[in-house]
Amino acid sequence: MLWIGKDFLIIGKRLSNIARPGLVCQRCAFICSFQLTFGLTRRKIGQPLTKGAMKLESYKCASRRVDAALRAAGVVVVMNRDHIKKPQDMVTTVQEVYKAGLVAEVTFRIDEGILREGMKELRALRSASPADKPMLLGVGSVINPKELESAIEMGFDMIVAPANVMGGYGEGKEFVRICRENGVFSAPAVFTPTELQYFIERSDGLEPDAIKIFPARSHGPKGLADLLAPFVRERHKNRIIMPTGAVDYETGPLYQDAIRKRGYCPVLGMSAPLALVDKEKKPGDPDCIRRALAEFKQKFNPAPIA
Repeated sequence: MLWIGKDFLIIGKRLSNIARPGLVCQRCAFICSFQLTFGLTRRKIGQPLTKGAMKLESYKCASRRVDAALRAAGVVVVMNRDHIKKPQDMVTTVQEVYKAGLVAEVTFRIDEGILREGMKELRALRSASPADKPMLLGVGSVINPKELESAIEMGFDMIVAPANVMGGYGEGKEFVRICRENGVFSAPAVFTPTELQYFIERSDGLEPDAIKIFPARSHGPKGLADLLAPFVRERHKNRIIMPTGAVDYETGPLYQDAIRKRGYCPVLGMSAPLALVDKEKKPGDPDCIRRALAEFKQKFNPAPIA
């Protein structure tokens, strides 16, 4: 269930029908506005999901499962609409990425209808995957609470964002809280020292599971090392840092080295492993995807761990 307040659940109704401008939700501490296109419905805690809400299978999301997979793989393959044109493209690509030993991340840049349809089959495949090598389903480019609700409803294990998700009417900690309450791995993005401090120096314990650095291109490996330098502390040792944006087989090792030297754990977010799919314009083609992933692995030489 996706709880936004003490006993509220987002269900996609227009907020103007049920809330007045200036209403402050108890637990979120964000200001609701009649201009928002998602709303809240009062219901008792423990009450069954409303009609039409998705009933997920017995599989339970667990952030620790994602954490272990990310550390083992070191690379998240980010997919956009150039890689996925229809649901079967999504299923095929995620399967091939999984077989290659990497973690898959689709994005909301892809039509939501495609994501929903693709997840029907992927959830079944995930449930059937072995416990010692679980298939994990990540989604990125989540930019508002409505997309956050949809991502959790669809059953994604990991939610990655280019910002704090809650935007100007909320605080990023609520994104973390909502993900945590649903067992979902959270990875909001930061760009400045102030944003980084907000997420990793919290007295309330609402620190995300990973920190995405976006756009990484604007920092570069050296700039990212400078960003992390003031935050080198024993308590932050091995915290996952995910640089994303123009990261590829050439810059990836440089980012890995810069992050490790600050005591953090690098996990690279990139579309580069699917570059051949872009080049040949063959989304969803199993042979092309396999060749693309093999080509990436051949070119990518991870930075040695000291």
